[in-house]
Amino acid sequence: MEEPQFIGCQHHVLDLILRHVLDSFFPTKTQSPNINYKFIDEVLAEYDELQAAYSGTAVIPERQNLGWRDDFKFLFELCESYKFHEKEKKWPKITWRKLPSLHSARWNSRGIFALIAFFLLPKLRDQLKVACNFVANMWAQAWFSNQHYSENVYDELFSAVSELKCSKAVNCFSTHWKREPSVLDVPRSNIVAERGVKLMEELHATCKTDKYLSCKFINSNSQI
Repeated sequence: MEEPQFIGCQHHVLDLILRHVLDSFFPTKTQSPNINYKFIDEVLAEYDELQAAYSGTAVIPERQNLGWRDDFKFLFELCESYKFHEKEKKWPKITWRKLPSLHSARWNSRGIFALIAFFLLPKLRDQLKVACNFVANMWAQAWFSNQHYSENVYDELFSAVSELKCSKAVNCFSTHWKREPSVLDVPRSNIVAERGVKLMEELHATCKTDKYLSCKFINSNSQI
């Protein structure tokens, strides 16, 4: 009997890669619950005032948003705004949305804050530029992919991370990102795992009892 193939959620892996990259750009001694970079604190403290001071007016050509909502939609829009600015050398008109949650398990929110800070904190633009280039281009390309297995997505992001010489981020690829076709051609997403757990619950009623500790743990965490 073949061993089961473990495939990590691609978004969770990408969050971890982003965390290591941003930590290398903005080294700081953080201790839970204070895990913010300095630019995040500045945006949090003055978000309304900074929005009012921003004067971008250039209209960005509309790009197809494949169903991204809430924080992911904001991330998508900010990445498009950044790439527009880099290409056209104009400051785009941006719809400023609610700031994302800063939960430690969702480091994509720090990517959102980095892009916000680039537009709203002129004094930090030079410092943020390389990080925002990475977030809006190579990292976002992988993030907004369909999450199916793709050698090109893996190779291009791995190359970009390697050029940044961030060893912890590089190690994430070999540790967490399976560079082999999935046994099932499904998105590498925790949604697939949650559906599998739901099916298991329906087929095996014993998985819902306290008798099997491991199954109880899976059930209690199936919505994470």
